[in-house]
Amino acid sequence: MKTRKITANSILYVTLSLVLSLLTNCENDNEPDAAKLLIGKWENTEINHIPIVTDSKFVMELKSDNKELYASGFKLDENNESWEENNSYTYSVQNNILTIDGKNVLGNLFHMEFETLTLNQSVWTYSVKSFLIDGVSYPDAKIYTCKRVTKDYSQPFTGIWYGRCTSEGTTDTKYHYWEYFSDGTYNYYYQDDNNKWIKKSDNEGRYFLYGTLFVSNYSNDLLSGGTGHAFECWDFSINGNTMTWTGLRENNKIVTYQMKKVSTPPLLNW
Repeated sequence: MKTRKITANSILYVTLSLVLSLLTNCENDNEPDAAKLLIGKWENTEINHIPIVTDSKFVMELKSDNKELYASGFKLDENNESWEENNSYTYSVQNNILTIDGKNVLGNLFHMEFETLTLNQSVWTYSVKSFLIDGVSYPDAKIYTCKRVTKDYSQPFTGIWYGRCTSEGTTDTKYHYWEYFSDGTYNYYYQDDNNKWIKKSDNEGRYFLYGTLFVSNYSNDLLSGGTGHAFECWDFSINGNTMTWTGLRENNKIVTYQMKKVSTPPLLNW
């Protein structure tokens, strides 16, 4: 029988092969599973790495059953806009491509393919590979950045808040009351020209919370005199019984409100 001579070079070759194999397996084991990592709520914060106007934000929730909730502001007609949540989408993930199909609140059929550029526990950036509405392609070369929504502020947010706009040069100089309920509805109180407190009867409002993003639907804007339904988005922070709203508006204008939590709404003057 012929025996093979084992040399030092042979031992070194086998050892290196085993080390490389182990390293490769470890790298594969450490690679994030995009399908699992994408599950959760994501708030769009930047487009082309530039912070977006707060009212233009949208929220996506990718659920473990491959259904997607999409929330955004919609222009319903010439006089009405509304923030709407829609859970009629489904999605799939293949490598770094996220495919979403479904109908929006207006009944339009969407097919979207997003290519993930970076993804971790906190931030997701993607480009648009394909975007079709009712079979018509709408090319989009922008890069979108989203942050993961991780905290629930519904408990500290619920209650009665008293405050005003603190932006320099604002015309909204009077104080206001906002009363937020756990079912997503709210009351709004304002002072008329005689400084009497009024509960706005045609508010028709609901609110939504996504981490530190707060969205409010309302009707018939008192400040602008506009009629119809509208919405506005705010980034907020709560520190004890103090809350601050911040909104980036057009022309890089930043609007802020500051308020305190109180125990009761105002005594109405009839």
